[in-house]
Amino acid sequence: MSTSSRRRAAVAGALVAPFVLLGAVGASASGAVDEPLTIDTLPTLTDAEVDAYRTAVEVPDVEAISVPDIEPFTPDVTTSGGSTVVSLDTDVLFEFGKAELGDPARAAVTKAAKDVPKGAKVSVVGHTDSVGSTSANQKLSKQRARAVAAVLADERDDLVLSVSGKGESDPVAPNDSGGKDNPDGREKNRRVEIRYAG
Repeated sequence: MSTSSRRRAAVAGALVAPFVLLGAVGASASGAVDEPLTIDTLPTLTDAEVDAYRTAVEVPDVEAISVPDIEPFTPDVTTSGGSTVVSLDTDVLFEFGKAELGDPARAAVTKAAKDVPKGAKVSVVGHTDSVGSTSANQKLSKQRARAVAAVLADERDDLVLSVSGKGESDPVAPNDSGGKDNPDGREKNRRVEIRYAG
């Protein structure tokens, strides 16, 4: 038997096998005896029929989806009067209400502090927006500052570090505007600052 014939027979077998099985069960129940089935006794299909069945079960091609470029994490750096402040967006670094840093966030903190002078005295200060209780915000801001300081201590043992949390007490933007919520302002207030001379 040729390869093409075997292929047609195999496909035919796959298509008719369930019906043959049902027939065999029915025959056994009635006491009738059928001839054993072999690959050569199965019905054959033409190449066109095989192609039609193959097309029916093939998954169509899926077009690639264009994903927009994602901006890399870039801290806000300001210098004034000989003091530098590196402001880290906590929405990027931390999950909501959490103070644990994942590996990508740790790498971002390390990169953000690359320009801190050797042996510098560095103050790490956590801040939140005004959502939630004052005490909870104070606690979270300090926990996040500690998490950032821990990364700096691991990567830069030359730095002299101090840690504090200010909660919602030192906003850089209004948490509300005209009595209405100000999401953009609140986002700016959720931050950890790395402060140093230089």
